[in-house]
Amino acid sequence: MTIRDAKQAIMEAIEPIYDNRESVNIATLLLEELTGFSKMNQFLQKQSILSEEIVSRLLPLINRLSKGEPIQYIIGKAWFMELAFEVNSHTLIPRPETEELVNTLIQFLKSKEYKNVQILEIGAGSGCIPIAVAKYYPNATITSIDISENALVVARKNAAQIGVNIHWKRLNFLNKEARNQLGLFDIIISNPPYIRKTEAANMHTNVLAFEPHTALFVEDNDPLIFYKAIHDFCETHLTKSGAVFLEINESLGKETAALFSNNYTVEIKKDMQNKERMIIAHQF
Repeated sequence: MTIRDAKQAIMEAIEPIYDNRESVNIATLLLEELTGFSKMNQFLQKQSILSEEIVSRLLPLINRLSKGEPIQYIIGKAWFMELAFEVNSHTLIPRPETEELVNTLIQFLKSKEYKNVQILEIGAGSGCIPIAVAKYYPNATITSIDISENALVVARKNAAQIGVNIHWKRLNFLNKEARNQLGLFDIIISNPPYIRKTEAANMHTNVLAFEPHTALFVEDNDPLIFYKAIHDFCETHLTKSGAVFLEINESLGKETAALFSNNYTVEIKKDMQNKERMIIAHQF
């Protein structure tokens, strides 16, 4: 089997699930993981014969891909802000729109020239948000919380690998008594669960079947539960000149912004897909 044959086999197996562009990207990532060849080298070496060992490893991975398992879980890593993060079934796969949220915060911090800014990140997952902020804005002191110890294990590994220091805490943020044990912060950033369960019908199988539901979904009768808790927390734990950066459900932008409208200047920002995806709230 040549590299070209292998790429074709991967793409044919996942054709019912992904469009052509995604299929090409997935095939390229998997072959890079197995062979060490970059995208360009795969093209230049497309007639090279794969070893029996690589073929024996490849075939079961193609089978996993054909069932919708995300390539990031299969190779065990995902890229975020040009950094490689370990991911597994206990953590969400980082998304481009979350990169936009982090970039927005980093630009804000640089514009304000914060020296010793205290940041709280709610919902660590793989740790991509706090680790990226710490990497690109070293003057920040960052605390990151998650309800899942399994997720925090992954986040700690990623922080060690990338070489940043984060204060990790296992904490159920919806428990008011627990969250009130946290200190005072200048910035709060979060990509909390915000997808209503009725919206699941429109989602891709590779998300529904493999990514952690507790990090994705909220009940239909209270879809803003995490944002309400964040607003409540800010009343006593955000400094007077503080700001909040939140990723949001694109169909609930106005409702989410309204939570902060009484004592904040609120901006709803659109992502690159022109969807209302972020809220930035500054205290008066």
